[in-house]
Amino acid sequence: RLAEQMNDAPEKEYEQRNRSVRTTKGAIDPILWLRNQYTNDAGQMICQICKEEMPFRKRDGEYYFEAVEALSRDHFAKEHEAQFLALCPLCAAMYNEFVKHDEGAMESLKNALINSEDAEVPLQLGELDTSVRFVESHFLDIRTIIEAQE
Repeated sequence: RLAEQMNDAPEKEYEQRNRSVRTTKGAIDPILWLRNQYTNDAGQMICQICKEEMPFRKRDGEYYFEAVEALSRDHFAKEHEAQFLALCPLCAAMYNEFVKHDEGAMESLKNALINSEDAEVPLQLGELDTSVRFVESHFLDIRTIIEAQE
């Protein structure tokens, strides 16, 4: 039956498509900056949302993580490394789904960042009530960037 299905399956086709690609970058690589900010004294890199050690190291020995821009380009018009979050792959996927694709969630996070006195800001990821934890300097930097663009 599988051979029959394969005979009836369409051939793979490809086409060229135009896409928008970011051509600018900040003075400091966000990956290096975040790695320095979120590696603890024990040498473990910690996810800002689940607060767990990143799940694995790459072949070069560095932790694999995703540098996710905290808010969309509508909120961050200029380049700066402090606009990014250091997230494990699972938290990055949830963040992209439940925050980056929801303008209301982004606005809520932005307001929480501006109004919070604490470097741990509440966050809703679908049905999960959690938070984003910042080191103090990162928290102050991202808040300053948001306020400067208001």
